[in-house]
Amino acid sequence: MMSRRRIPGKLWMLTLCLLLTLSACGPHPKDDVQIVVASSDTLEQQVVGKMTVLALQEAGYDVVDRSGMGSPWMVRAALEAGNVDVCWDYTGDAWTVHLGHDYPISDAGELFAKVCDEDILNEITWLSPCDWQHRMSLVVQRSFAEEHGLATLGDLAHHVNDVDPDVTLCAPRELYDTAHGVRGMERVYGFRFKEQKVRFFSMREGYEALTKGECDCALGLSVDATLMREDLYLLEDDRKFFQASNLAPVARTSVLRKAPGVEPVLVDLSAALTEDMMREIHQRAVIEEQDPAAVARRMLREYGM
Repeated sequence: MMSRRRIPGKLWMLTLCLLLTLSACGPHPKDDVQIVVASSDTLEQQVVGKMTVLALQEAGYDVVDRSGMGSPWMVRAALEAGNVDVCWDYTGDAWTVHLGHDYPISDAGELFAKVCDEDILNEITWLSPCDWQHRMSLVVQRSFAEEHGLATLGDLAHHVNDVDPDVTLCAPRELYDTAHGVRGMERVYGFRFKEQKVRFFSMREGYEALTKGECDCALGLSVDATLMREDLYLLEDDRKFFQASNLAPVARTSVLRKAPGVEPVLVDLSAALTEDMMREIHQRAVIEEQDPAAVARRMLREYGM
């Protein structure tokens, strides 16, 4: 009689243990926090955004994918408003555009420290930057550089002042009359483009105009995939005027407090985004026009992440 009474209790306990075991094996969002990952609509940012989504999902987080949501300004505004939790940004863009400073900082370490210190007041945390850095400078056709012996911006300043004052420039309007853009560069290097010789294009349009011979030089970025063309040459910023700018993961501070496991995932991904990997991302996504999501998966797999 006693053993017959104990059997249902034992079965109930075994059933409860089994249910708890199965429940533990099922999918549970890590830290019970949903992470919203966003990126701007550039192909580079879309790939890095997708990689971040996949890495956080692999770590067990419930992730909302908003990669490719719009302009960098839109992503930053959404981050400040609390509608985005994680994104990637360049320290130079944050310093001059998002934080509104009108003077460049050429030292990458100093710039990162200043951005971190200022943005922490906005409840935004910058994590370890990767070594992928972009700097602005002027781009010329390689034949033009070889013909006139141009290797640096200092060489170009000498050429404009002493040889040909009618050198034409293509540049984005928003980067022309600014202290951290063309006007600031002219002051530091001691020369000036004639206003009637300046044409306003986006950077990409400026590269196209340069290759067509519509301008002699164009404002460009050191990491732009277009600069990999053999017929284009990026002049060295020999006086270190233009700002350093490293790509880094950025997150809302409150989210890192609620989900401390997010930070090591982002730090590991940042360390993996070497210059070689970023150039490969540009090659596949920008030049070969492969799908950003497919490139992201391939990068994570090929680099053992």
